[in-house]
Amino acid sequence: MSNETSRKIEKHPWSYREGTIVTGLILLLGFALQAASGGIVLRIAGFPWNLIAGIIFLFLLVLAFYRWKNHPVMKWLGGVKAALPAILGFTFLVLLMGFIKQDVEPKSAPIKLLGLTHLVKTWPYMLINLYLMILLGIATLKRITPFNYKNAGFFLNHFGLFLVLLSTALGSSDIQHVTMNCYENETEHNALDTSGKPVEMPVTIKLLNFNIDEFRPKVTIIDNKTGQIVLNKNKNPFELLDRNTLDIYGYHLEVEQFLESSGKVGDSYVALNEPGSAPSAKVKVTKDGSEISGWVYSGSYVNQPETLKLNENHSLVMLPAEPRKFSSELNIQTQSGKNVTTTIEVNRPFHIDGWTIYQLSYKTEMGRWSNLSVLELVRDPWLPIVYLGIFLMMAGAAFLFITGNPKDGGTKHVA
Repeated sequence: MSNETSRKIEKHPWSYREGTIVTGLILLLGFALQAASGGIVLRIAGFPWNLIAGIIFLFLLVLAFYRWKNHPVMKWLGGVKAALPAILGFTFLVLLMGFIKQDVEPKSAPIKLLGLTHLVKTWPYMLINLYLMILLGIATLKRITPFNYKNAGFFLNHFGLFLVLLSTALGSSDIQHVTMNCYENETEHNALDTSGKPVEMPVTIKLLNFNIDEFRPKVTIIDNKTGQIVLNKNKNPFELLDRNTLDIYGYHLEVEQFLESSGKVGDSYVALNEPGSAPSAKVKVTKDGSEISGWVYSGSYVNQPETLKLNENHSLVMLPAEPRKFSSELNIQTQSGKNVTTTIEVNRPFHIDGWTIYQLSYKTEMGRWSNLSVLELVRDPWLPIVYLGIFLMMAGAAFLFITGNPKDGGTKHVA
């Protein structure tokens, strides 16, 4: 750098224009590296190398800040004129992730080359994330010396966000996602990773019982010639059998009898609770003075559904019941000696020894009679640091809300 250029930098600190240029160059460099590498999926090294890399990054950041903290460029990096364009650049990538479906096979060569279907594992995302962490780190260090009451809220906000970005970046390679197929009254300790490879788990799970609560089934009208559902002037073609009378496509239905679980005996259905039994209903259907009565049956993996022919054009069909909720009663044993019996369901996971166990799926073709429960087990050892960062951000927001922004002293907030 020439003496003239150096004097210009010292005399004229950079502004939003330079911030936009730097952010744009980082994104262009990232996409260039991504294209040059053939659209490679990046993966950060796992523990302990990611931890070592994080410590080195923090050391170099602190060293650089205290070595050049009075330099105009360092002051600019810790200010809003660098931060705002960087945030906009990061937001641009987030918007791309919203418009382009992620973690799928790319449909065209340019999308694959730029890594647009896996952006969080690409050079542009990693570089802009690193740049944001540098800016946040410098802005946070500026408020540590001198640290006082006026700087507390700002410090908590920015240091919390810094922790979230750092831990999610470094911890991405340590996250484990596996699925486990558990059959009733059987013990399982093997799972499958995202590539389908078997993984021996440090937990053993026995499925004691699998339960499904179902909604009442829906009915609809189909065309006898095409077998297609008859559409009724943009109205919902399905009606839920949760009441005794209803109207659908000009037909008036009266539910004379409804059986939640049934089987066919002769020409009618009776209540039955054994594998393969399914909902049925005896209905009376009237239209334009004509009347017909009969049974409709939703069918199951054992028995075929039964429809009620209304006339030459239309038939009434009962659809398979949809699950309201499903849950698994599990006995879980760990290598640490824990032995726990618990019940999990969708959105109600169970946490044990660093693992979170989710209710994922079941054997859908068997419906409520499924003897298979599919579980998802997730382990993220960096998650406590993410939670700590979020807590610090909330504490900083609360602090600023209670105390308000200081009217004197300090510098302007970065964000």
